[in-house]
Amino acid sequence: MTEPTSPLPLGHEAAIEAIRAAYESARMPHAWLITGIEGIGKATLAKHIAEFMLADSLDATSAARHSAQRLVMAETHPDLLILRRPMDERTGEQKATLPVEEVLRIAAFLHKTATHGGWRVVILDEAHALNRFGQNAILKIVEEPPPRTLILLTATTAGALLPTIRSRCRLLPLAPLEAAPMRAILKQAAAHLSDAEAAELIALSGGSIGFALKLLHSGALPFYHEMLAILKGLPQLDVARLHKLADQIARKGESERFDVLTALLIERLRTVVQAEATQTPMGHVDLALRLWDKVRATIHLADTANLDRKLAFVTAMNEIRAGI
Repeated sequence: MTEPTSPLPLGHEAAIEAIRAAYESARMPHAWLITGIEGIGKATLAKHIAEFMLADSLDATSAARHSAQRLVMAETHPDLLILRRPMDERTGEQKATLPVEEVLRIAAFLHKTATHGGWRVVILDEAHALNRFGQNAILKIVEEPPPRTLILLTATTAGALLPTIRSRCRLLPLAPLEAAPMRAILKQAAAHLSDAEAAELIALSGGSIGFALKLLHSGALPFYHEMLAILKGLPQLDVARLHKLADQIARKGESERFDVLTALLIERLRTVVQAEATQTPMGHVDLALRLWDKVRATIHLADTANLDRKLAFVTAMNEIRAGI
């Protein structure tokens, strides 16, 4: 029995059709810039594109397509190079930037003859994490790539890349996912989820399935409810309750839980700023904006300056109390 190929990335069917139409026209752009919010499925879509390009076939039932699918999913296809931010051996987490040394691997890869005599595909995930040297290096590659080469860049926003890089890529923006595909993916990932739990995850994720899955797998939802309860009590602050929560989310090995919870905290402040902008005098808006920026900066220090995560969270909550 023939093994099934990978399913289409749910919610991005229009983007897939745009790629397929370009492929069928025999005028396939050599570089695409796939943009959208974090966790929306940009890298998954890039892999799906690589699958049918390396098989040189849109026929999902062909033997070549099945073979390419298995190798792409395992990231072992000899004609595919995937670059992403490397892991920091000291912390065990991804580094904040994608070093230029990674980009230089592309030139060596493209100098090789395609093993299967067809296309070669490069996926550069999170291209917005490239520094100036890395962006200049990728510019040279997208300017004049070898024939039958496809370069797929993903980024949260096109504006993070040099205009000269953007001008040499076809832009493929992805919209936040609708509730229906989000619900389908969540049910695939966790069949035990109730409709109410799935609805809450969808509501909190802003159309990012990656964030919804992080929220689910990190077990952060009960801690989010606890954070809301503490915020509701402001300006009175239950210090013991706050420190207990901070201990629970800042434990070693719980970085994802901390990241998810602080992202939700910052997003909640953003919605407050939006509400202030439509309902209150400008002075209140300025105060809310300054508080939002201050809390974001405090949380950011936990990532960039190795500020103790518990201290960062406690400080941020105290900043909110003081700003009310």
